[in-house]
Amino acid sequence: MNFYEQSSGRGLEIFIGLIVLLIALIFAALIGLIVSNASFGYSSVLGSLALALCSYWFVKLSYRLVFNKPRSGGGLFSPNILKTGCVLLGVSSILLGLFSISQNDIGSLLGALGMLIACLYGWKIANKRKDNET
Repeated sequence: MNFYEQSSGRGLEIFIGLIVLLIALIFAALIGLIVSNASFGYSSVLGSLALALCSYWFVKLSYRLVFNKPRSGGGLFSPNILKTGCVLLGVSSILLGLFSISQNDIGSLLGALGMLIACLYGWKIANKRKDNET
């Protein structure tokens, strides 16, 4: 087991779980703002649905962290969700890298490269977990 896969300790898991719960509550509050201030329309319904899905996902993560309930296959994320996150962050880091090149911002370019490397490592972990589940 390498450094990134070691347990962080139960206290830190609970602390992070409570922070994740706060994020879920913020998403729920944003839904309330949309419902109270927006007119009923296509964009407000889709926006509320997207926020509700994000809130649900963060509540689920918080539950797993606070009550120490990992997935049946182990870990917080399924291999497919981990790969999806890696793809989204990878594409975002490539776009950030292109933008930072156009703006001559070396710091942002280095950050984008670091994020891309982390996404590739996450993809590798997802493949390893998928192999272990089958």
